[in-house]
Amino acid sequence: MLKIDRSIRRCWKNIIHGTHAVAVAGRGLLFCLIIGVISGCASPESLEMGSYDPSHDQRAIAGYYRNQALAMHEKAKAQATTAARYEELFGAESDLVSGARLLAQYYEQTALELGRLADAHASVDRTGRRPTAVQ
Repeated sequence: MLKIDRSIRRCWKNIIHGTHAVAVAGRGLLFCLIIGVISGCASPESLEMGSYDPSHDQRAIAGYYRNQALAMHEKAKAQATTAARYEELFGAESDLVSGARLLAQYYEQTALELGRLADAHASVDRTGRRPTAVQ
């Protein structure tokens, strides 16, 4: 009993002085590092995003492009909102307004292009054939 009591006191003393906490934090960091390395080594094969080869995962590629297109649509909406706010603050002729509108237009065009790529890859997934021309 005396030995256990001393052990508990020593543990509390270390915790109070921080040595135990540093050791535990160090072990936690080491554990996270090991898990990160293992998960990096076990990552799935990377996708060739520009490939229309039916042997590649065209559904995954199409999904990626669709997600990117949605993100671009959201950015376009945000820039259009920003342009409207700038117009209220600085007037319609402000450089900030025209810049925000141009950026919104760019994001929208990019979203349309990404949508076309997604459709082309989805078509390859459905038909198993490469597209004749990607627009």
